[in-house]
Amino acid sequence: MRKKGILFDFDGVTVKSMEQHFEAWQEAFAEKGVEISKDEFFILEGQGIKKVAHILGEHHGLDKEAIMEVMDRKVNYYNQFMTIEFYEYFNEMLKSFKEKELPMGVVTGGSRSRVQKIIEEYFNNDFTCLVTVDDVKRGKPFPDPFLRGAEMLGIPAQDCIVIENAPMGIEGAVKAGMTVIAVTTTLTAKDLHQANYIAADFKEVERIVYSLI
Repeated sequence: MRKKGILFDFDGVTVKSMEQHFEAWQEAFAEKGVEISKDEFFILEGQGIKKVAHILGEHHGLDKEAIMEVMDRKVNYYNQFMTIEFYEYFNEMLKSFKEKELPMGVVTGGSRSRVQKIIEEYFNNDFTCLVTVDDVKRGKPFPDPFLRGAEMLGIPAQDCIVIENAPMGIEGAVKAGMTVIAVTTTLTAKDLHQANYIAADFKEVERIVYSLI
């Protein structure tokens, strides 16, 4: 069996942060008289703040100037709301994978400045690579960030397992030729149907990964 590598999404997988991101977007859009729902935001996860701001803003009839103002306010609100939380069993799973010497990395639509700081503070050299929205011209749902991650791990794309929680990330990983395990941390199994496997929690993710290696 050839060696496998694992690429994790960040928000909604490595850290439990999507609820905080939503609250920040909700407050920022409310200043423009716009009400957004969790579902319309969660489905866009992984595309980066600029793309999310423009998709939601244009959908609700805001002009470019208002969208940029919302984006800036979102960052301010998120910095107020941010606390670092993890999903049940995630860290135990990560420790198990590390003991098996599985190469691991993070592929995210988040910014390098935010994500790298959290990884350095809370993870003890668990990840060999980090690919952010700032590192590629085309982010999720394109395959580019996942292919970059595979290259940095030194593992062929077809031997990478991706852990995702959102359709855009799943689409990009599938296009990259990787095996995708979706976990229902923020969306339902129906929303994640493009994945090869769907897990209800990280104990199930762990079982699926070990069945693949």
